[in-house]
Amino acid sequence: MQEEVTMVAQATKAAATEAPEASDQELVVSSPISEVEEPSTQEVEDIEDIENDESLVVENRNKKSKIKKILNYLTTQKNRAVLKCAVLKRAFHVWQLKPHEVAPLSESTHECAACGTEYQGNYCPRCGQSASIGRFSFKKAALLFLDVWGMGNRSMFRSLRDLTLRPGYMIRDYLSGMQSAYFPPFKMFFILLTFSLIIKHGIILNTDATEPQPTSNQTEMVKQEKEGQKKKEAKKEEPKKGINNNANKKPNTIKSKMNSLALRFAIIMNVMMEKYPAIFSLVIILLFFWPMYFSLRHSPKIPDLRFSEFIVAMIYISNTVTIFLILGDLFNSDILKFFAVFMIFVAISQFTGHKKWRILGYMTLTFVISITALIIVSLSGLAISSLLV
Repeated sequence: MQEEVTMVAQATKAAATEAPEASDQELVVSSPISEVEEPSTQEVEDIEDIENDESLVVENRNKKSKIKKILNYLTTQKNRAVLKCAVLKRAFHVWQLKPHEVAPLSESTHECAACGTEYQGNYCPRCGQSASIGRFSFKKAALLFLDVWGMGNRSMFRSLRDLTLRPGYMIRDYLSGMQSAYFPPFKMFFILLTFSLIIKHGIILNTDATEPQPTSNQTEMVKQEKEGQKKKEAKKEEPKKGINNNANKKPNTIKSKMNSLALRFAIIMNVMMEKYPAIFSLVIILLFFWPMYFSLRHSPKIPDLRFSEFIVAMIYISNTVTIFLILGDLFNSDILKFFAVFMIFVAISQFTGHKKWRILGYMTLTFVISITALIIVSLSGLAISSLLV
């Protein structure tokens, strides 16, 4: 028994001596925090790269959000602008379709300053004087000055405005009976012709007897006359060669006459276009657009168009062309002059109510027919003149 007790005591002592050593080793392993190894430079650079990448991602997200906001703003503004343009276009079209409205009749009683008649309305039924007559103003003085030239009536300015902005609708209103609201077409044509001549050539106040310099067309005509004289002299000097040669010369003479006639026609039209644009536009419209009457006499807006009404409409359209040609000369703009030709197409489409592609086809067909008729007439005239010679 004593031996067993001593063995147990020795074992406990051995266990007690081994336990503190193990605890000391555990403390030694777990305690040295200060002795942890520092990260290398590569690891530091990797960490910085990761942080930079994260910051770039954030910046890109911010930029994308800003761009989205800008695009949304621009799209909203664009939609608003498109909507405003559509509303303005619609309002302008409604104004174009709306005819002129006469001032309402006055219900108050007036006493005419000229004849002393008491009446109700805007004008005196006895002498025709306006009820709104009063003291002279600058406006009345200007209208009296323009009345000397036939433009004192306010319908002149209304007609100029409508021929510029709504030519076809204005012509249709005039033909439907609203003749007092607009200026007469033929009178307007001659006034615009005078004004275009003043704009084109001006008023010459210099009384010095200076010789005017010849224009390019005049020099061309002089050259042609000289060449014709030279040819005549050469023909006189040549000996007579018999009947066969004369027979062979006839086609050449006809061809030369055709060329000279075409050249003279081109020169005359060029001179007219440069010096008298209003007359040129009227001649072109009446010459090249008379066949269009047969295709426009049964239109959607005017089912039964008379030829006289068609002539009045063409005069108004030539006035529209003259207005834009005058504006082109005043502002020295070729765009306005080109727009003058385009207004023929606009006026006819508004006046008749046909679709634009159909009007374009009618204009092309009319131009071809007019050119063909002009060539036939010139050839027949040359044939008659050659037979008479």
